[in-house]
Amino acid sequence: MLVIGNKLKYAVVLWGALLMGCVEKTVTPLTLPLLSGEKAHIPDLHGKLTWVSVWSTSCAICVKELPALDALQREYVERVQVVAVALPTDPPNTVLDVQTQLHLSLPVALDLDGQAARQFAPDLVVPSHHLLDANGNILQQAKGKLTLAEMRTMLEKPISPSFIQR
Repeated sequence: MLVIGNKLKYAVVLWGALLMGCVEKTVTPLTLPLLSGEKAHIPDLHGKLTWVSVWSTSCAICVKELPALDALQREYVERVQVVAVALPTDPPNTVLDVQTQLHLSLPVALDLDGQAARQFAPDLVVPSHHLLDANGNILQQAKGKLTLAEMRTMLEKPISPSFIQR
């Protein structure tokens, strides 16, 4: 689903990211505020694989997919850290409402300045999923809706880089 932001600053920043090229093979380290009040340091999440899912409260598919991401986090807690990153156009109180309504236990981050969106979803296609190793190398990527079974498949084969576009 294509999400069109209503903030000119965000649109200009993302347009620049599009002109410079899409997602890199290695991400620049990010520190994002979590709704819990803590911070997520991507990819430095205790030496685990990091699953970054960029989503939006205005994307019904994204919201519907969040419980599967939460289940993935619980199932693979020893191996992977899942972080759901809301687009900068999403008001924090709306993101919190979604987290509360869905009883999510996974970390939900706010991309207040758009730095995560510039790296992971410069084309504004959400949901957007990215599996990173501890050094920030992108191992797997997928855009569009994923089932829990498809998420598990991505985690079981994290070594060979691939890209899935739906």
